[in-house]
Amino acid sequence: TCALPILHFIFALFLLSYTWWFTLELQWGESVYLLNSRLRNQVLILLVLIFFQLAFGALMAGHKAATVASTWPTINGMWWPIDGPVQQISDWLNNPLLVHFVHRSLAYLLLTGILVFTYQLYTTPLSKPLLSFRGLAAGVAGIQVLLGILSLFASRGIIPGKWGWFEWLAQIHQLTGMALLLILVMLLYLIRPSSAR
Repeated sequence: TCALPILHFIFALFLLSYTWWFTLELQWGESVYLLNSRLRNQVLILLVLIFFQLAFGALMAGHKAATVASTWPTINGMWWPIDGPVQQISDWLNNPLLVHFVHRSLAYLLLTGILVFTYQLYTTPLSKPLLSFRGLAAGVAGIQVLLGILSLFASRGIIPGKWGWFEWLAQIHQLTGMALLLILVMLLYLIRPSSAR
């Protein structure tokens, strides 16, 4: 089962995020906050989504699930490739095609959420740091999706034991996912509830 490695990975993500939060406190302090509960809640939802997305990305790598469906936009010619009901948690963790489908679906959901959130940032009065970073999450998310699609196509040319295009793209894809997580943590730091003092 992949449950323990994924749990370990999630704890590592929390540690990375906490370390980044502490760095932001040292850099900016409290004078940079935007008080907006609605935007804050949206960032929290995006953070939950990206944690699940990164966990399923780790499962993708563990199962080498890119190779089970190296087509896009469909998954092997199907929009819904899952046959029958999914009844057990182990199916979500150990079925490469299901892992692939969830990872791809979460990518679309996360990108849509980030684009909606970014639009709201452009239509809301912002604090100075947010003015500089308001389009960053959308740009990185777009690059991340493109890297994921290119990795799928490159997976057709995998040669065991040889480092090729797929390996380069997959590694950059993973690093970009981490960067997107840190950007969302930064946005959470900059946007506080309206009742904050």
